[in-house]
Amino acid sequence: MEQRLRPDTYARHTLERYTGSEITEFGEYILLVNFPRYLEDFARERDVPIRSGHWSAAHDAKSGVSIINFGVGSPSAGIITHCLSYLDNIKAVLMIGMCGGIDDALEVGDIVLPTASVRDEGTSRHYIPIDVPAMPHTRINRVCNEVVRAQSGVRVRSGLMMTTDYRMWEFDNEFIDYIHKHRIIAIDMEIATIFAVAYALNLPAGAIMLVSDMPLREGGIKNKESMKEVFTKYTKLHLELGIKTIEKIQEIKL
Repeated sequence: MEQRLRPDTYARHTLERYTGSEITEFGEYILLVNFPRYLEDFARERDVPIRSGHWSAAHDAKSGVSIINFGVGSPSAGIITHCLSYLDNIKAVLMIGMCGGIDDALEVGDIVLPTASVRDEGTSRHYIPIDVPAMPHTRINRVCNEVVRAQSGVRVRSGLMMTTDYRMWEFDNEFIDYIHKHRIIAIDMEIATIFAVAYALNLPAGAIMLVSDMPLREGGIKNKESMKEVFTKYTKLHLELGIKTIEKIQEIKL
């Protein structure tokens, strides 16, 4: 009789299939991204190959850092976080993603360090009760704050985010009223899922988010042209902040 597949084996197989990588290639420190440009810049700067499957990844054995572009949305965020939790060597996971700015004090190019994220998505409820908040790992979040706030010329804001799988929320006034009522400063599609799944599975995870648009302002919803500008102006520094944070985590051996 065929032996039943175990969840840890299945998770490792999934990582290999989805990233086109061998499990032995994964470093102890993981950068998660949504866009290929981050991964391409990382691979070029480190002179390492890009592995491709459903997702894509690059692994720098010298520094012990892997970067994974897992696409967009809560289900993908849940899959990658869950699978990574089965790798015995993982010491930290850092999401360097993009978010829509809600708070009037924010501008495109600012950095948001989420203290928590409202769980308006369907994945995290499979891991922790709905009344448990989705929060970053305390020590990872502390390092994020230390590194980002020490960077000259970077505007930083900490606060409550919302993660939703409602893609057209910008046109729903009732939804927007909820955002304002709860003083949510930014919105995305993955962070609460990553935080909740990581918490449930004892995986240290944090996030450094880049404001890519201001969707509640007139003309503020991102489009192809505005995204090109964001990539040109801000993503290089965003990636650098993620790498510096990982280096700091390695230095203090969290």
